[in-house]
Amino acid sequence: MAQNHGLSTTPVLGDAERVLFMHTGIRGSTMLGFRLGMCLVVVSLAAVAFAGPDKPIANVKSLTGDWRAMSGASAAAIRIKPDGSYEGTAANGTKTAGKITTAGGKASFQSANSAGTVTWSQEDGKDMLLFVRADGRGSAKLQRVK
Repeated sequence: MAQNHGLSTTPVLGDAERVLFMHTGIRGSTMLGFRLGMCLVVVSLAAVAFAGPDKPIANVKSLTGDWRAMSGASAAAIRIKPDGSYEGTAANGTKTAGKITTAGGKASFQSANSAGTVTWSQEDGKDMLLFVRADGRGSAKLQRVK
């Protein structure tokens, strides 16, 4: 018969989870946070798997045009100019402006409030840009509209 080792026998944890968390001391709401975090990792990996491979960005001129957020809940939108400068509205509704630069087929962005990477891919035949902040505090996925 399996030993309990002082763990709660609530139905929230399965046997394998009990063994794993018995050694780490993770319980209760921390376990819920762990499960939520793992779900987010799986969803993020699935999204990457369904996206096309990143396209090299030889120059910022190839990104010129209007881009909008994919989801209806986000108001994010930018207009990228041929020189790489952009203006738009961030997901939180504030105005944003910055510059995209390229080096070695990769792109990065810099604005007054943040900096990070820009990747270009195709999904279902549509051009997509993914802006990821370097500090890990957010990202925005935008689709070319013209």
